[in-house]
Amino acid sequence: MKRKIGVLIVDDEVLVRIGIIHAVAWEENGFEIIGEASDGESCLQMARKYQPDLIVLDINMPGMNGLQVLNRLKEEGYSGKVIMLTCYEEFEYVREALRGGADDYVLKSNLNESSILSAILRLDFNRRPEEEEPRNRKMMAEKYLRQKIEGFSFGETQELTFRTSCFCAIAGRIRDMEKIERRYEQKGMELFYRSFYSILEQALQHYQEYDVIQYTKETVGIFISFSDTGSMQEIHMRVRRLIPHIYNIVQNYLDLDMIIGVSSLHYGEEKIREAWNQAYRMLDRSFFDKKAVYFYEDLRDYYLKAGEFDGKLTEIENSLKECVVDGKTEEIRERMQEYFEEIRNGKIAEPQRIRVFCQDIVKLLQAQERNWQDAQILEILQKQESLEEMESQVYIWLDSVIPEKTDQSTNWLVRRACDYIREHYRQDISLSDIAAYLELSESYASRIFNKDMGKNIPAYINQLRIEEARELLKNTNKKIYEVATEVGYTSTTAFHMAFKKQEGITPIEYRNQGS
Repeated sequence: MKRKIGVLIVDDEVLVRIGIIHAVAWEENGFEIIGEASDGESCLQMARKYQPDLIVLDINMPGMNGLQVLNRLKEEGYSGKVIMLTCYEEFEYVREALRGGADDYVLKSNLNESSILSAILRLDFNRRPEEEEPRNRKMMAEKYLRQKIEGFSFGETQELTFRTSCFCAIAGRIRDMEKIERRYEQKGMELFYRSFYSILEQALQHYQEYDVIQYTKETVGIFISFSDTGSMQEIHMRVRRLIPHIYNIVQNYLDLDMIIGVSSLHYGEEKIREAWNQAYRMLDRSFFDKKAVYFYEDLRDYYLKAGEFDGKLTEIENSLKECVVDGKTEEIRERMQEYFEEIRNGKIAEPQRIRVFCQDIVKLLQAQERNWQDAQILEILQKQESLEEMESQVYIWLDSVIPEKTDQSTNWLVRRACDYIREHYRQDISLSDIAAYLELSESYASRIFNKDMGKNIPAYINQLRIEEARELLKNTNKKIYEVATEVGYTSTTAFHMAFKKQEGITPIEYRNQGS
């Protein structure tokens, strides 16, 4: 007869221990409760004596807490499994426990047979044959889903957990996977993935119809259906609530920085690949802004005009290459500015296309000048992770190979910027307002202004405001907050800080000097 798996229950609250013992049909599932402990010291003594296969351990106990017990267990060579019991707000402890070698966790607020048993059955105690069937079925479903995603069909079908009558795809990518691999170098990535999927399961605990697939080592896919939801409006609301919830739980419990892309709603198994492509494409949106969650629905109108956008971008790209080949160096910056503006307005360009094109321009210019000394620039451009950084690197490199003339056109643009600022500095203006007025990108407008004026645009705005403030403080009896408002500051605090930074004294001290 096969030996049952021994379980030790550890919690300082007797009612919790009783609840766990009576919540699960332990014997029927091949487990045996070999003891209970109410504190950390008792747990260590019983672990040494009985060598349990599994310890269900409360994370927050008086005296020696669960984390300290876990560390002692590992130091003493305990080789069994550990599941932590925790409250929702204790995610910092959970994160530390998972890093310290805990195998899983269960929320006390969700303490029932399903949550406890599902956490335990995820662990591998030299799996029993009867447990292999659901595990194999899950693996076959994941394999089938991957085939559908990648567009392969071998004539076979496989039952999926999510219903394709109404579903969406969610793609999640872990940023800086190398950092995670370094973090789990000693404990192994198996522990990381087990913790990751356990936390995903917790985030999705109120949904029954979903499938999860490990697409790459840093990318996970979730297909979730909403056949139990009434109206379309309710479905959209549920999706918009669910995604930030997943993001926050993963970030809080595992300290993971993720990007999440979400497809629109789809209907029918033949739409699985399209749904995945939409969600996966959203992951590249982080190149254009700094958000963490992106919905395909928010960009649907732009994708409907993708052909028109692609044609216009190709036209600009070809025009730029012709400028380089024909030696029209004076037009290159203007065309590059047009190129980046089109990308910014179009919103849906592929980041790798931008990288490759910018590298092509560099190679063409290097060939024209017969100068290949700066080979590093190609690598630098390939590594850029945002459009703003890419644009900045391109302009910096262009300045080094095509020195910008302080010609009339540049001076004229800076003069226009100065005129605009002098006219509007009393209002709440910013770099984006000035760039829009000049019809330039923010980075280009900032660059030519800095170069010509020797200071940035915000500094110039502050200079004009403080100059007028000095006159008002000296020649009027207006209150400080009235002066601040009149010269363009939205708060008295900001005015005080800006005034003292430029003048070295506060507005009140300046006024008192003249009295």
